[in-house]
Amino acid sequence: MSEKIFFVDSGTDISKLEQKIQEFPQNAIYALSYEIHKVLEKKKISHKLADDILISDDFKKIDSFSINFTKNCFDKYKKLLTFEGIYLPELLELELFQYLLIQYLKPYVILKIIQNNNIELIIDFTIYGDFIKKIINSKKIHHIHFENLETDTMYHDKIKFAVNLFNLPIHIQLSRKTFSKIKKFTQKFSNQIFDLKPNINSKENVLLVNFDPLQYGELLTELNNESTNFLLLNTRKPAITNKKSLDIIRKSHSKIMDLNRFSITIEKHLNLERKKLQQIIKEIFSDTEYFEKIFSVNGLSFWSCIQNSFQNICVSRFNESIERILLLQKFFESYDISIILVWVDVGQEEKECIRVGKQFLVSSIMLQHGRFQTSEIWNKFASFVGQFPAPLLSDKQIVWGEIVKKWAMSHHHSPDNLIVGGSPRHDKFFNLPLTNHKNGIILLATTGTMFLSADSCIASSQIKYDNYIREICRIVRSLPGKKLVVKPHPSQILTKYVTDLIREIDTSIPIIENTDNEKLFSDCDLLITFNNSTTTLEALSRKTPVISLQTERWAEEDDIAQSGAILSVSNISDCENCIKKILFDTEYRKNLKEDSLKFLDQYIKNQGCASKSVAKILKRLSKR
Repeated sequence: MSEKIFFVDSGTDISKLEQKIQEFPQNAIYALSYEIHKVLEKKKISHKLADDILISDDFKKIDSFSINFTKNCFDKYKKLLTFEGIYLPELLELELFQYLLIQYLKPYVILKIIQNNNIELIIDFTIYGDFIKKIINSKKIHHIHFENLETDTMYHDKIKFAVNLFNLPIHIQLSRKTFSKIKKFTQKFSNQIFDLKPNINSKENVLLVNFDPLQYGELLTELNNESTNFLLLNTRKPAITNKKSLDIIRKSHSKIMDLNRFSITIEKHLNLERKKLQQIIKEIFSDTEYFEKIFSVNGLSFWSCIQNSFQNICVSRFNESIERILLLQKFFESYDISIILVWVDVGQEEKECIRVGKQFLVSSIMLQHGRFQTSEIWNKFASFVGQFPAPLLSDKQIVWGEIVKKWAMSHHHSPDNLIVGGSPRHDKFFNLPLTNHKNGIILLATTGTMFLSADSCIASSQIKYDNYIREICRIVRSLPGKKLVVKPHPSQILTKYVTDLIREIDTSIPIIENTDNEKLFSDCDLLITFNNSTTTLEALSRKTPVISLQTERWAEEDDIAQSGAILSVSNISDCENCIKKILFDTEYRKNLKEDSLKFLDQYIKNQGCASKSVAKILKRLSKR
């Protein structure tokens, strides 16, 4: 029997969808994203998850395409897209890879569904109308297409952040362009009012790129104590975001570099280069045959469906990079920079700074910023996330402890480039006095689907998290004297996901944002998190036991899970017994604490004094 099917995605006009469902009540509705799944669920519209059709080999194929394309897409035009010796597409690899995963996965799913079903009518609310027409060209399938209202963007094209208003987090979303304009104004204003402009005559400056004073305040203070000249260059989020960050900046005598002070000096050159880029982009994207061949599934191209959004992304980001490269060149010409410190070396802005720095013979150091996944499955993605299995752009790396150093060496990184310094951002965790006061709080620190592999981009991946969260809420509600508090992952997308879900489950459950983790983790009886996130280490530093909900198989292979420092839960049916065991089994809790402290001592050195250690390392390396 032939079917009438709907393809729906984020950006679907729901009113038109409901009209068509009434017109064709005998149907199968396929949701192509988690977001539209939640909309349909709320509307009580029966549907299927389109990506449930994928199997292991499909995920591998999608990953392979995205990796190869990210690395090689513009190779044909490498000379044209190299500006001042810097290859522009290479600067975007992290975000471009995430973007391409989705762009390839969805048409792949659509093709597989059409091929596997006997269909007479497709009602299509996606951007892939032209692609669907190619699939059904030789089939007797009627196709009705409705415009999709969603515009595909890369991860950082929308800036979402929360500000506290009377302890209530207010969420704000701005376009990248609008946020940049506001940032330019506020940074110029704060630099003038608080005298934060760096001294052009200072020597042997350490340049800190995109460091948040709220996380690294102790490091800034220790750099000042070591009489080390240092500058903050915050190209994304401003260094000053509230009174607390301002106090840290002033107390540490930090100086903030505003690249826009060089804007006038590069204006003519920039306008000329932008005109050149406009012609280059026009030439590149006129090669339709080339892109149609690349953007295809089983010989059927979906290039026309994403051409405009992809071209707009390239124009916008390449223009950004050209401007910053010119500004950075003026900066390095004007200031004596001896070394660059970054906390990640795969971001667009960090790569620009490191690349330009190399032109001025300035070396770079990456400071480990989180707990690295050690499962072998992540090796193929390492170059996009700045992990040691891949060669790194930074010249040296300061790691938290011997475990990470040995892991890096096992992947052929030179021990001469690996320096054990500890974790400056966690000094406050170790230095806060311990208290026996517990208030019955069970803290759920959520993460979410990672968007770093095809199988982590699908709706069912996020639904798995949702199901665990629902179960944790049910269990804690049944425990006398216990109260659940939720702290979302700071990611723009993941915060919204969990906030909406908790409101759906129980509006009385507190959702905590913009708060100090060290105090939060000190007061709770238990931390529950997902897939061994960095919060596990933070809780262990406060002597708080941890349960990690392992929604992915690779999480069970991680060093921290294998060490027994945390209680791993890989089946949702085990959650209740494990929570009760860790809360009420005194002997087990004691043994777990011993194992956790043993692992923590191996993983993080210089506990409580890492900022002092790293400051001394930077002072030594900055001396010529």
